[in-house]
Amino acid sequence: MLKGLSAAIAYYGGGITAEEEIARQPQCPVMAHFGDQDHWIPMEGIEAFTKAHPEVEVHVYPANHGFNCDQRGSYNEAAATLARERSLAFFADKLA
Repeated sequence: MLKGLSAAIAYYGGGITAEEEIARQPQCPVMAHFGDQDHWIPMEGIEAFTKAHPEVEVHVYPANHGFNCDQRGSYNEAAATLARERSLAFFADKLA
């Protein structure tokens, strides 16, 4: 984890759900967004990450990998809109 950050948000951060990464401790407030249909990031990894880090605000959407990118076929407008609203509120709270 990088030091010196005031807050961080991960969108479909598959790397952070790997066993060796789950052991790392966040150095700032963190929010994470995942899709429950993401074949790159199994729900088991998301659940393990969530269990290991109750201090991290985790949101799971009925969506696929890349749900936030409107240039992909997996774009999910409802999930992207909700994730954006949550992200902006998180930053407003943590960076105030």
